[in-house]
Amino acid sequence: MKFSYFSLLYLVCLLNAQYSGDEVIWKAVRSFYNYDTGKAITILNNARIDYPENPTVHLTWVAARWLYSQAHDPLDVTWYTLNKDIDLVIPIYNELIDKFPDNPNYKLYLGSTIGLKARVSLGRKEWLNTLLWGYRGFKIILKVAENNPEIVDAQLPLGIVEYYSGMSNALVRWAASGMFGLNPSTIAGEKKILKAAEKGRWSWIEAKGTLVFMHLWINPKPKFALLFSHDLVSNFPKRYYYRVLYTESLLNNSLMSDAYQSLQMLDSMFSDLTDIHKDWYLAYRKYEWALYHYLNNDYPLALSSLDVAINNYGAELDIILGNALLLKGKIHDLLGERNTAVGYYRNCIQLDNYSYAIKEAEQYINNPFRK
Repeated sequence: MKFSYFSLLYLVCLLNAQYSGDEVIWKAVRSFYNYDTGKAITILNNARIDYPENPTVHLTWVAARWLYSQAHDPLDVTWYTLNKDIDLVIPIYNELIDKFPDNPNYKLYLGSTIGLKARVSLGRKEWLNTLLWGYRGFKIILKVAENNPEIVDAQLPLGIVEYYSGMSNALVRWAASGMFGLNPSTIAGEKKILKAAEKGRWSWIEAKGTLVFMHLWINPKPKFALLFSHDLVSNFPKRYYYRVLYTESLLNNSLMSDAYQSLQMLDSMFSDLTDIHKDWYLAYRKYEWALYHYLNNDYPLALSSLDVAINNYGAELDIILGNALLLKGKIHDLLGERNTAVGYYRNCIQLDNYSYAIKEAEQYINNPFRK
């Protein structure tokens, strides 16, 4: 599955202004980023009653329930729950807009909530609805951002669309430019994402996560990835995904001792995951161990871990799968098993997910990898 900005829209359009109840909502945000989604939902259930005019509370409630469902329910149940919650929240934001027509934050949250409908359609592979809902939501976000540049958090969705349209085909670039009026540029997009990471009051979490994703697997910049992933794992030590990002960042910066300790933490944290999250993250964990063994020139152990990662891949995004296939190809090239290596490179290329692994695999199809 190609990376999509819709998977991030649930938290990226948050406000700079302070409202009554913000501190309570932050407790919930910290809880669900640390995988305590049940606690977050309880906090937000009460906050929606106590602070109904807080722009953040309703969409954050949707996000918490979505994350909880992702960890405990089959995908069809998750999409149903998310869609139902969105339909409940949209009228609330419309009422708040009618009540406070001069406050852009409610419009911003309405746009984000509508955009989240596109994530439901994307999960159901309803491509036309994905485009329609995404366009409707993003059009509102873009207008608010243009009229209110002081709302720094709104830069994140704009930056993500600019970045990924800038690396996509001509049709996607045309859509970003013609439909949204954006500049399809990876440079311009990254600047907006970085601004949200550095100055966003709420969006800095997702902005830094996006930058780490980019600088590990799309446009490798290991030092930047380490900087931002360290911030994330320090603030949310129980979030398994952030620990994965930090571990790979350490490995890509050749900090092997620290990486080994982080790998040990991945192993110890794994047992606390839900069964669904274990299905998602087993391949991630095994890939990180494979990368560690490869960097230590232990190719048999690396191949063994890669077999587990590839044969048990259950994550929604296939970025790690592509890197696992690429790494296996590299190792077989180093072992002089050229035909096998080429087969894994071709499997990697077929994923067509815009990752840097695809570019490397295309290179090594014609020229064998040498360490």
